[in-house]
Amino acid sequence: MGHASPIVYDGKVFVFTRKDEQEAVYCVNAAEGKILWQKSYPAPYEMNFAAIAHGKGPKATPVINNSKLFTFGISGIVSCFDAVNGELKWRKEFSKKFAKTSPAFGVSFSPLVEENMLIVHVGGSNKGALMALDVATGETKWSWEGDGPGHASPIVVEVEGVKQVITQTQNYCVGVALTDGKLLWQMPFTTDYDQNIVTPLVYKDTIIFSGLDKGTSAFRVSKSGNAWRAEQVWHNTEMSMYMSSPVLVDDLLYGLSDKRRGQYFCLEATTGKTLWTSEGRQGENAALLNVNGVLFE
Repeated sequence: MGHASPIVYDGKVFVFTRKDEQEAVYCVNAAEGKILWQKSYPAPYEMNFAAIAHGKGPKATPVINNSKLFTFGISGIVSCFDAVNGELKWRKEFSKKFAKTSPAFGVSFSPLVEENMLIVHVGGSNKGALMALDVATGETKWSWEGDGPGHASPIVVEVEGVKQVITQTQNYCVGVALTDGKLLWQMPFTTDYDQNIVTPLVYKDTIIFSGLDKGTSAFRVSKSGNAWRAEQVWHNTEMSMYMSSPVLVDDLLYGLSDKRRGQYFCLEATTGKTLWTSEGRQGENAALLNVNGVLFE
C-alpha cells in the first residue's frame, strides 16, 4: 500500500511502499518485472483519525541522484540506499529533536536533491525544520526552524541570481536560500486543518500557489536592497486546488479544483482568467502530467 509514485532509473523501477508495519523499497527490472532487490525497516505509525481511509502510506515520492535512492517515510524517517544493490548508506530519524516527527496526516513532502544536498522538512505540527542534508553522509548542512511542515513538496527557483527553496509550510509560503537556509521571504498561507498540500509552480517570473478554499494566485518574488518580497500579480477566486498540483502547457495552467466534487479547469497563466471548466464529480484528486503537450491524469 501507499501513495508514493514509482520512479524509473537506468532501466529499473523503484517502488516505495508499506508491508504491515514496515516501509519497504523494491527495485524491479523494468523490462521483465523481476524484483532485483528489496529492503525494509520498521516504521510503526499511528494514523490521524481523519485520514484512516488514506492508509499508512508512505506518501512521499523518492528521488534518485548519482545512483543513490532517497526516501522520506510517512513517520519522518529519511533513508539513503545504493540504487544498484540496495545497500543502506545512511538513515536519519528525528524523535530526539522533535516530539512529533510528521505533520498531522503524515509526511507527503517529496524530497529533492540540489547541489549535493537533500531537501526535507522534518518534524511535526507547530515545530519542525526545513533542512538540507549532505547526500553522501546525511549530515545537516543547514536548518530553518521557522514553522512546522506542510504537505506540499518543494521546488528550487533562481531569482535575481539567488537559488531559493520555495514551498508551503504549515502556516506559510516561504523562500529560503539554498546555500544556507536563510529565510528570504514568507507570507501567511493557512488552510483548514493545516492542509497546505499544493506544490508551487514556476511560470516565467512568477510563482503560482493554491490551497483548499484559497483560490489560485501568482506572486512575483523580487529583491529591493537587502529585502525580499513576494507581491501578488493575480488572484483567481473561482478555482482552488486541494490535493492536486497544477501543470503548465505554454501559457495555460491546467488543474483539478476541489469545487463541485472535482472539476478540471484551464486558466490563463498570465492573468489568472478562467478559460474553461469541466463538469463536476471528476474525482477527489488527480496527478496531472504534461508529456509533449498531451495531458495525462
